[in-house]
Amino acid sequence: MVKKVTPAQLRAAVNKAQRQQKQAIDKYNREARRYNAAAKKAVNDYNREVRAYNSKARAHNAKVENQRRRLDQEVRRLNSRPAATTFVTYRSSVETLTRTYTATEERLAGRTVTPASRELVDRGSEEAANSTYLLNAMDGDGAPEDDPTEDELRGPSMQEELGAFGHDLVDRWTGALFSLSPSNPDAARHFCTSAREVLIAMIDGAAPDSSVAEADPSCDRTDKGVPTRRAKVSYLLRRKGIDEGSIEDLVEEDMNNVLGLFREFNNGTHGHAGRFTITQLSALRIRVESAIGFIHTLCVV
Repeated sequence: MVKKVTPAQLRAAVNKAQRQQKQAIDKYNREARRYNAAAKKAVNDYNREVRAYNSKARAHNAKVENQRRRLDQEVRRLNSRPAATTFVTYRSSVETLTRTYTATEERLAGRTVTPASRELVDRGSEEAANSTYLLNAMDGDGAPEDDPTEDELRGPSMQEELGAFGHDLVDRWTGALFSLSPSNPDAARHFCTSAREVLIAMIDGAAPDSSVAEADPSCDRTDKGVPTRRAKVSYLLRRKGIDEGSIEDLVEEDMNNVLGLFREFNNGTHGHAGRFTITQLSALRIRVESAIGFIHTLCVV
């Protein structure tokens, strides 16, 4: 028997169905809005990250390009003067480092390299530029308009990079900087002695003899039977996933350059009077700071 429904009951049933339908539609719309908002946020976040990455990439590329232009400018300035009779050995090292960097870039041109490889090579242009600028400054062709004050010359730097190797290196570097003064006839020699200890400690700390020998029992060794510096460089590069002979050559030549510079000062073969100008001492500091940054990049994983 068909159940009779009163008009009031029919209206109530219709209203209930309409409410349920509206609730279902509202729920769908809420979920759709929530989904669309989440999708829009994801797209916006992605686009923001892409813009940030592209901005950093452009800034990085501009910095690298500026360093390459600076290197070219410093080399032209160096070659525009007759060869000086001072820093002869260091000049040869600077020229070798510049050629090695150029050869590395040419060898890697058009090839896909890892970010770690690219970073080291890019830093290589800075190393070559700073080395050439130092040589120009020692020949009296620096940039005195960029001179720091004496307090700024002796101020702290590279604390984050050196702190990764222990506070002792931060203290040693601070002591090295404190010795920089145009009125100190032994400023450059004292600075170079301490700076050399810092750079060697960074390499030895990141590549202990035992670790290098364990990783490659047939590695090159010194007369004392311990791994050579080049063996340590090779170990550090492999640890970063870099297996490229030209980059190893670049790192090794950079180490030869900066350590050779220290030897020139410490052996008293530079042929200059004992005192150096702020321009020259600043160029020396910049050269060593860039070496610290270069070695830090080599050592960190």
